[in-house]
Amino acid sequence: MQHSIFVGLDLGSNHCQQTVIKADGSFVSSRSIPTSEFHLRSAFANLGGNIRVHLEASELAAWVYSIISPLVAQVVVSHPRSMAWIGKDSIKDDAIDAGKLAELLRLNQVHPVYYENLESRRHFKHLVTHYEQLSHDQARLKAIIKARLRTLGIIRQDSHLFSKIGQTQLLDAMSELPLKQMMAQSFAVLNQMMETQNAAKLSMIEFSKQFAEVKLLQTAPGVGSITACKFVAYLQTPKRF
Repeated sequence: MQHSIFVGLDLGSNHCQQTVIKADGSFVSSRSIPTSEFHLRSAFANLGGNIRVHLEASELAAWVYSIISPLVAQVVVSHPRSMAWIGKDSIKDDAIDAGKLAELLRLNQVHPVYYENLESRRHFKHLVTHYEQLSHDQARLKAIIKARLRTLGIIRQDSHLFSKIGQTQLLDAMSELPLKQMMAQSFAVLNQMMETQNAAKLSMIEFSKQFAEVKLLQTAPGVGSITACKFVAYLQTPKRF
């Protein structure tokens, strides 16, 4: 029977800290690992035993999870807010944090969040978050344009302003050439952003066709393709439709 070892992995953009302890809590090792697929695979390939790993949810977590999960018995990803022992401790150190992650897993004091094993679903979530970010950026730029117009005494609350015709009408009504150029440049950025957002939406919807639940959700009144995509990407669970 293989002995269990518990690994705390503190993630960083340049290096990750790996701390290993035994089932009785005794220390085995602690080392810094360059954050790359090769080094992470190497760090877990030769540990031996029944390896259980604990790490915090972060931007890197899904990527690291996909790399090490085939090499170990278990990977637990916990939400940082559930680990006050780490987050609220005034003493912050990668090795200390990694040790605490290992100890929490050994004591089964973890609050795991769900991570999808299927690569296609992880990619789908990236496409949805990409579209969402472009939507937020576009809304922010529109707000900036309206605020800039207010400083010129032009008060516009309507969305017609951002249509091709609306932009042309506004620019034609401006007499000061430098100000006209300024607004034309802002509209040019916005138009490019809108084209990119539309392309991102089409990619997201096309990719979503492989998931039956997206189509199923759209049979509900008022649920369109975008809402269905967001729901599946953000609220997915281990249950299958």
